[in-house]
Amino acid sequence: MIMDNNEKAFESYTGTEVFQILLDGSSSRAVLDDWLERNIQSDLKVRRAKTPGHVVIETGDVLFARNVLIWNPSCKVNIKKK
Repeated sequence: MIMDNNEKAFESYTGTEVFQILLDGSSSRAVLDDWLERNIQSDLKVRRAKTPGHVVIETGDVLFARNVLIWNPSCKVNIKKK
């Protein structure tokens, strides 16, 4: 099985990470809609990215972050240790 860098990063999860996910405007809207509709019990922080037309979504929920990556395989994920 071939893993890309995002998948390798999830392999070393310890529970103290914050996932910063870079998405374009329409993808971020879909992610936020899903988060609201499913009433997911995790915190999200949304901010404008330096990249024009993009948004960064931050979460500490590994399962939600993994689902976002599955739905948007071309998105970039930065994992920050707390």
